[in-house]
Amino acid sequence: MNMSTILELLKNRLFLIACIIAIASGIMLIMISFGETMFIAFGAIMLIIGFVLLISGYITPIVSESKIGMAVAAFLLLGAIMAIIGIISLPVNDEIAYPLLIGGPVVTILASLAWPCVCCQGSKAIRAQIIGIASAHDQITITELSNLTGAAVKLTSEIVYDAIGKRELSGRMEGATFIRTAPSTTSYAAPSTTTREREIVKVLVICPYCGAKTEQGIGKCQNCQADL
Repeated sequence: MNMSTILELLKNRLFLIACIIAIASGIMLIMISFGETMFIAFGAIMLIIGFVLLISGYITPIVSESKIGMAVAAFLLLGAIMAIIGIISLPVNDEIAYPLLIGGPVVTILASLAWPCVCCQGSKAIRAQIIGIASAHDQITITELSNLTGAAVKLTSEIVYDAIGKRELSGRMEGATFIRTAPSTTSYAAPSTTTREREIVKVLVICPYCGAKTEQGIGKCQNCQADL
């Protein structure tokens, strides 16, 4: 496994890593609380938030591995690191430690409040974006799609394959490249019709009185009204 693969893996797992660090910082806060209710409460909150986000991030990789997910992960990491630094500096300098011990959980709470909206809207938006970009290209690689949308390569590939299977995308995969094809159309031949022509012959009768021509079968002349 080369360095680029490791970095890609870490980037894709950044959200889950941030959640684990948040859990660890919550446990540390509870352990060094010295019986203070505020620290116990903050530690418990960070612990619960970390577990909830860890589970939700694991079951919704389409969001947690996206750029939006990484932004939320950055705030989670910031809050956890602030809390950990506060814990470490507590025996040395209270003036630095207390703001960090309070600020860390606050940042974590703010990140957790944004997550439900991001999770609900982000998954649909990212999927629609991937399908839309793929549909707009005659051919495009999974890596290019990943770079354009910000979703992980593996996740992008799964969405494309799923969309092809559900016929949301018209095309096929050749290796790591999606090739768009025109949707198939079924043509129906119009039924053949036969036209028959019928010739109608009219017989005219000449009136013996005025010489006008009248159609046969009519009892009187149309001109002089004489009986025919």
